[in-house]
Amino acid sequence: MVGDLIRLKFTILGHSTQGLRITRWVVAPLAVLATWAAVLAAGSDGARHDVLLVVLALWGTGWALGPVLTSGAGVLRPEWFAHLPLNRRWLGVALMITVCVGVGPAVTLLSLAVLGAHAYLLSPPSLAVAAVALPLLLVAVVATSRVVYALLGAAMGSRLGVAMSGIQYGALIAGLMVGWVALSAVGEGIAGLVRDGLPDTAARVLEALPTSWPVLAVEAGAEGRWGTAAGLLLALAAAAAIPSALCALLLTPRTRNATPHRRRPPLGTGVLTTRPLLPDTPAWSVAGKELRQWWRDPWRSLELQCGVWTGVFIALIGIVAGIPQMLPFAGVSVAFMAALVACNLYGQDGTALWQTVVGADENTARHDIRGRQFALLLLCGPAALLMTAVFTVLSGQHWAWPYALGLLAALLGAGTGVAVLLSVIAATPGVDPKYRIGPNDAGDVSYQVWIAMYGTGLLIIPTFAALVTGLAAGGGALAWLTVPVGLANGAGAAWFLGRLAHRRLAARLPETFVRLRHGKATALQQLPPGSDWLDRMERAATRTNTERKPVGS
Repeated sequence: MVGDLIRLKFTILGHSTQGLRITRWVVAPLAVLATWAAVLAAGSDGARHDVLLVVLALWGTGWALGPVLTSGAGVLRPEWFAHLPLNRRWLGVALMITVCVGVGPAVTLLSLAVLGAHAYLLSPPSLAVAAVALPLLLVAVVATSRVVYALLGAAMGSRLGVAMSGIQYGALIAGLMVGWVALSAVGEGIAGLVRDGLPDTAARVLEALPTSWPVLAVEAGAEGRWGTAAGLLLALAAAAAIPSALCALLLTPRTRNATPHRRRPPLGTGVLTTRPLLPDTPAWSVAGKELRQWWRDPWRSLELQCGVWTGVFIALIGIVAGIPQMLPFAGVSVAFMAALVACNLYGQDGTALWQTVVGADENTARHDIRGRQFALLLLCGPAALLMTAVFTVLSGQHWAWPYALGLLAALLGAGTGVAVLLSVIAATPGVDPKYRIGPNDAGDVSYQVWIAMYGTGLLIIPTFAALVTGLAAGGGALAWLTVPVGLANGAGAAWFLGRLAHRRLAARLPETFVRLRHGKATALQQLPPGSDWLDRMERAATRTNTERKPVGS
């Protein structure tokens, strides 16, 4: 069974997109070379010890968080085998073994093999300790990765778990967006680490982590303390066995029973009255439905909180890096994230689009698109404006008011327009909401995210030009010109892209439902033969994004 599953895994990987395969072949050698270069460049045995502690901790952290960031639900999902006449317990063990076989584990093993070089430089007999420790460490980090992924998926069932996941995502995205401001400090820190090692306190903390136990075991063997080395290897074996057992349990296919939930009053209803707070029109009815879904759906709630926490952590990075000028623009990042977190709205809805299809008239698509835009503005606008006001006042950077407000208006409008357009032309099916178990089951959005990032930036060029003009003039009246330019820029982008989106949806509403219901293979057969830019984007998204075919009807 294990052999068959491994062959199935590599067959699936062989049919992944060409870009993903090229990325693997480029990133993998770089990761291995960077690991070996950092360790071998250490100035002494003590410095090499500290560098190894840091490198192994980074690899462990990367395995724990990497699958979440890259939508890595695993190549073989347990639910695929739920109806096969196989012993489920042994199937879970077999799936656990397949997790440890692949490109990622091979690259990790080659990188961690630098521990053997450390053992050889200390004492050649300690290579035997490294040979035992390496596979144990690999199994430990890979199994822990799957357990963390499953726990995050389970956490999506509670609001506390969603909030914790949102904080994690926000911190990581903020680091990717503005981490460059700390590059000089980080560069100096890396040079000092390679030359002199870590401070004693930091080294003692890292030595307590299981990722450091192979280093300690090798050094104990090099010093002739074989009993200590054996004890550390036993501890490492336990650290590998516990997550492996949990991983096998989590990978065991199981059926899930629906649990009834208490109905909540509709969002947008007054506290002392049942009168709706939103206007009684078709578009605003869609907005009310969207507000309820953003609030109740854990996956949508996670993305919304991720955008807010990204702004918070960008401000914190500005404080730590000593750049208070970043703080007024923390709210701007929330507006920018609106395009990223909402670029697959129809894919998140799953096959619920059938309700729109069967009741469609000539205005249905327009009301649906405009309602979703209104909901995004109500969700992201107040949060972004409040964050801009708070951090501008706290930082004392009052010169930034017109620039921050202008960018905020432009990004909110452009972001909502980009989001609904991509949600139509690049809708990617995910697992239907009631069947989701992983934190990334709502659909792959790798294509949409890249288009949203660059597209939103291009759309706000007029506002950015007004900002640069104001800065060049030293502020004054020209600075405040950024605000009306941003309002006009955002409103124009929202209206124009929304118009493109609802016209496209009206023309291809049944085909959009077919794409969400039946997946990539059927969608590729019914793509239009046209060659305009929307058709090309739809074709690229369908071919590029990883399919998570919805379950149910």
